[in-house]
Amino acid sequence: MTSELKVSISSFGTRRYPTLAAFGEHVGALAAQAKAAGSTALLLPELTCIGLLWTDPEAPTIDNKAVAAFYRRVLTPMLGDYCRVLSDIAVREKITIIGASFWHEENDVGRNSAFIFRPDGSTQRQDKLHMTRAERAISTTPGDSLATFELDGVKCGLFVCYDVQYPELTQHLVRQGIEVLFVPSLTDARGTWRVWHSAHARALENQLFVCVSTLVGPLDIPVDYQTTASGRAFVACPIDNRFKVEDGTYAVGKEGEDLLSTTLNLETLRLSRERAEVRQLSDRRPTLYESLTA
Repeated sequence: MTSELKVSISSFGTRRYPTLAAFGEHVGALAAQAKAAGSTALLLPELTCIGLLWTDPEAPTIDNKAVAAFYRRVLTPMLGDYCRVLSDIAVREKITIIGASFWHEENDVGRNSAFIFRPDGSTQRQDKLHMTRAERAISTTPGDSLATFELDGVKCGLFVCYDVQYPELTQHLVRQGIEVLFVPSLTDARGTWRVWHSAHARALENQLFVCVSTLVGPLDIPVDYQTTASGRAFVACPIDNRFKVEDGTYAVGKEGEDLLSTTLNLETLRLSRERAEVRQLSDRRPTLYESLTA
């Protein structure tokens, strides 16, 4: 059983990409850097695709009323090529790319979908399950399934941003055996703290690693409701005598654009679950909880 898993987590700077190829160059450079650091996986944030809106000449004029139709017109036709670009990078660099969620419409339904691009060319998709008000405003529909995946034999889970705020999802995945949860995120400064505290809570409650990647920089579309994406790459872990990390922050990146590379010590995690001073997983009382809600 794997005792360590090295991962790279991006604070991914916003860009105004003139072409999909320019986006590929940005991600390719990060993937090469992650591979050079010895990482098995690279985590990219929610809506890495947002800079591709600037491939359309109308981008500087799009206001809040037009943004939903603009997303559909510009992004949806790119989905196939977007996935091919990221899959090719994963194959070339021999690294798994996780996250990199993409907004698109299929069968008249809007989706925010994250991905797992493997070095063998295979791909797995995970739709976002809870919609924010902004996503509902552009008629995004939540997914209704949740799956696990493996990295070097380690069972993992994938949420998209807001989903980490719902503890039932993490509990479900932990029952499936996950030890690491990956969370691509996009929030403003206030939302950054919601994701930060939620990720730490999930790590504490479920005795697992939670890895969070975030988009950083200005979001200039729509022109009449601009905001700035904020946050730092980080990993949350259990708070106990095995980890000896008093605030539950296992690793954290720098402000602004950054690539955080860290080694997740799975032996310590497993020891924490079995023999720590607090053992949330084994001390749970599911029969009690069910009786209280009956």
